[in-house]
Amino acid sequence: MPGGLLASIMGDPQSRRTQSLDNAALVSFNKLPMPDIVSHFQNSGIISNEQVSELLAADNQYVTSFKELCRRIPEVAQVTGCDKKSVEQLARALFSAKLMAEYLEILTPPQLSYEKTARGTVDLLESLFDSFREIAGGAWSVFFPRTEFSLITDASAQFWMACLYSSRTEEMVNGFVGLFLTAHRDRLQTLNRGYVQQSGMHLRDAITEYLDNSKEKISKLHDAVADSVKEGLDRSFAEMVRVINKLELPPLLIFYYQFLTHEVCQAFANMDGDLSSKENRFIQYLLRQISVICEDYDATSASQSRAVAEEKLEQVLQELDELVGIATVKDKVKETANFARIAQGLRPIPTSYHSVYTGNPGTGKTTVARLMGRIYKSLGVLKKGHLIECDRSALVGEYVGQTAPRTNAVVDSALDGILFIDEAYSLVKEHEDYGQEAIETLLKRMEDDRDRLIVIVAGYPEEMDRFIHSNPGLQSRFNRFIEFPDYTPQELCRIFALMCRKNGLTLTPASKEKVLHHFAYLHKERGENFGNARLARNCFEAVINAQASRLAASGTFDARALTVLEAQDLKTPAQDSLEEYRKGRKGYIVKCTNCNQVYSWSPDLDGPRARSPRFGVEIAA
Repeated sequence: MPGGLLASIMGDPQSRRTQSLDNAALVSFNKLPMPDIVSHFQNSGIISNEQVSELLAADNQYVTSFKELCRRIPEVAQVTGCDKKSVEQLARALFSAKLMAEYLEILTPPQLSYEKTARGTVDLLESLFDSFREIAGGAWSVFFPRTEFSLITDASAQFWMACLYSSRTEEMVNGFVGLFLTAHRDRLQTLNRGYVQQSGMHLRDAITEYLDNSKEKISKLHDAVADSVKEGLDRSFAEMVRVINKLELPPLLIFYYQFLTHEVCQAFANMDGDLSSKENRFIQYLLRQISVICEDYDATSASQSRAVAEEKLEQVLQELDELVGIATVKDKVKETANFARIAQGLRPIPTSYHSVYTGNPGTGKTTVARLMGRIYKSLGVLKKGHLIECDRSALVGEYVGQTAPRTNAVVDSALDGILFIDEAYSLVKEHEDYGQEAIETLLKRMEDDRDRLIVIVAGYPEEMDRFIHSNPGLQSRFNRFIEFPDYTPQELCRIFALMCRKNGLTLTPASKEKVLHHFAYLHKERGENFGNARLARNCFEAVINAQASRLAASGTFDARALTVLEAQDLKTPAQDSLEEYRKGRKGYIVKCTNCNQVYSWSPDLDGPRARSPRFGVEIAA
């Protein structure tokens, strides 16, 4: 563990603020051994003698145990067939995470380590470590799916479970090694050959019990991590960031957990010695999402110069412009940003930024709300600019006396940022007053914390209109309205193509044609539940699953086949209309001026021709 990181978490929040360390000072601690670092902060009066003893004891215990594990890893790797370097990399990352949890237990003041929520009192330190467990377990389940059971699958599961769920270091080492000993190698190899559980009267020992229970254990483990994977491992990381902020810990810790996440993913991906294109794509996606979260969290924004803040604003507005479609929404957002920029230079005037976003699902409401948080942060309107998403279930209790505390807890988590309430109209129901209690509590907090809270309510247009007019307090506080239109078929195609490009996938001309007709048909037949961008995402996931099944059935395929989506990968209700279109359309042949490669082109589908500067060929624009 870097000495600078350890130095950054020394003491309590007050001592870290009064004796803050700059980057050069933190780097200097990287050159010092653990006892010297601890001694420095002890002599400065920042940590107590008791904390010194506990820190040194924990460090010695973990270092000693890790050295013992490293001595035994070559045998474990040989028996299980796992890549030795990957096993060491995983062990180092998991031991580091557990040691950091021990350090935080010793250094965090008790009054800061708990949070009162609608569900009761939460241990923040435990919540922080639970989120890291979710990331490690979720990453394992992606790299070792249920359908690919083997000894390596079983061993890798035992590795991370032993490290993250054991209470003592000796338990971590013993659980990590387990039965993966040379004497058991031949019997353990039966897991790679379709081991069948024994029945009847047989001599049973520890190995037999282990083999009999392996598949069931792995299946239960997949079930346990399924929810966190479905919600997105980046959300678990975002929760870690929230807790770190709540504990008033330094931002350096966020980037440390980002590094550990990278190490865990790389170790799992290379555990079998072969990093597939799909696994690499997952790593790149997750790490990019986490990188965005880290970039959004800028604890030093208060000390940034005005020029840097302006530059940050332009960066966010550029991201806004890169979104597909929603031109009217972009104009409204820029108007609001310009108003906020000018208002910051005026004398204090009553200003409300609470907004109503109306539109069908998947039209970008949450995405834009998240960007608005970053815009307000860059302009100094909000200190953090984070986004807290919730709905009726998060605000309204089931019994008398539950709603107000639950609503207040959600508002507390959104202070200095944006509270985004999806389907807000569901708070108003006939013959039911719990939702009304949530509204009244929310209105009071919007007034009491008007300088630290921006509320955005979202939902279907007609329902939101009735919601706003159901209460005079809502009408007076929400005076900014942005309508999100449905995406056109062409825009849905662009969203789909963007997903393909981000994941290193390409479409054949026939698949492009089919995708366009697919979205045109669904758009024409759309109802009130039309999914918009969610529809494009669901279509993309269905296509890549179909591609995987097609390639698996073929038995042999090259690296290029993994990156190409064929027309047959998309199952669409627009097949009949596509066939009719093909019979009646006019098509042309266009030849490359460099290599004489021939392309098909249709003015109806592809638009006007344009010369490609990359290929020097007339192709569809």
